[in-house]
Amino acid sequence: MLAAPPLSLYVHLPWCVRKCPYCDFNSHAVPARGVPEAAYLAALLDDLDYAARDCEGRPLVSIFFGGGTPSLFSADSIGRIIERAVQRLGAVAELEITLEANPGTVERGRFAAYRDAGVNRVSLGAQSFNERHLAALGRIHARDETLAAVDELRAANLDNFNLDLMYALPEQSLDEALADLEQAIGLGPPHLSHYQLTLEPGTAFERRPPRLPDDDTAYAMQVACQARLASAGYRHYEVSAYAQPGRECRHNLNYWRFGDYLGIGAGAHGKVTDAVHGRVIRSARVKQPGRYLAATEPS
Repeated sequence: MLAAPPLSLYVHLPWCVRKCPYCDFNSHAVPARGVPEAAYLAALLDDLDYAARDCEGRPLVSIFFGGGTPSLFSADSIGRIIERAVQRLGAVAELEITLEANPGTVERGRFAAYRDAGVNRVSLGAQSFNERHLAALGRIHARDETLAAVDELRAANLDNFNLDLMYALPEQSLDEALADLEQAIGLGPPHLSHYQLTLEPGTAFERRPPRLPDDDTAYAMQVACQARLASAGYRHYEVSAYAQPGRECRHNLNYWRFGDYLGIGAGAHGKVTDAVHGRVIRSARVKQPGRYLAATEPS
């Protein structure tokens, strides 16, 4: 018989203000009529009830709201999902609840509302602090909005946060990559995701490739940035993740350690251990948001 490993929950919220040209995630520009928040919330709650049937009595160790841009959804909706998940499955004493956020979609006071809803960790998509590079990446935010978002996090007592940062950006130099990293470190995030821009199939950048640094320059950026992160006290604990001691992302670690996870929302994937029958069950939800909503509507 297999032993059941720790259990996490991933919630996919698939809409963004605008699709970034490098992004190959299951994300979609907000429809003209706006995000169908109420309908999607109802679908997620039904999906959660369905998924939880196979995991009763197994408390959650983490919840992760990914996207897309989850910060487009209200704190009330996020809180209702958290409440339902804990009601159905239970939770460990120190449940980690992460919300991905775009600095360009964070209104004043919003992080405090998310904290009150139960969120205790935020992953902020900075990507760069250079205005030229942010424009080349199609980001909707500017450097100052990232700085303001970090201030908002601290004002909300959300000190456990991650900054996403990319390197080998279009026409980026080694000095510029290091300058980006220096500004990120200066903000004191407990966790940094630092990864190379790649041209993924099906993206706008694949169809119209920008001018990227050559392989030798990209490698020099990787080596120099890893050395700087180490000197600043960040431990390299998985491929593109660096953390101060004890601030590793528990949700990510559960993936890496072959833990179980329920996946709800458009395109979400799940993996659950059936200890009784000695097997692992994998699942995938309908990818397109419209089809996902149609599939979860009552007949």
